[in-house]
Amino acid sequence: MRKKYGKDGLVAVSVSLDDAKDKEARGRVIAFLEKVNAADVINLNLDEPTEVWQTKFKTVAPPTLFVFDRENRIAHKEPADGKEVDHAAVEKKVQELLKK
Repeated sequence: MRKKYGKDGLVAVSVSLDDAKDKEARGRVIAFLEKVNAADVINLNLDEPTEVWQTKFKTVAPPTLFVFDRENRIAHKEPADGKEVDHAAVEKKVQELLKK
């Protein structure tokens, strides 16, 4: 979606929860990002305690995909209710938000 909608304003950001000091974990993160063609997007490593991000984003574990609107509010969250990520629903929401 980043390649498809980037020209329209979509920005993709990945966040790793792995220990940034663990070189092996960092290597796995980098390998994964390269595998999914995301090495050139904004890639962050969160160093907050688990309880902080669980409370703030109302999620218990990754992977979780968030779509933010232009005012930086969460407009969509996947997966919902423990289901698999619905990529079609994510793209539909992205299209809707880019029109605003």
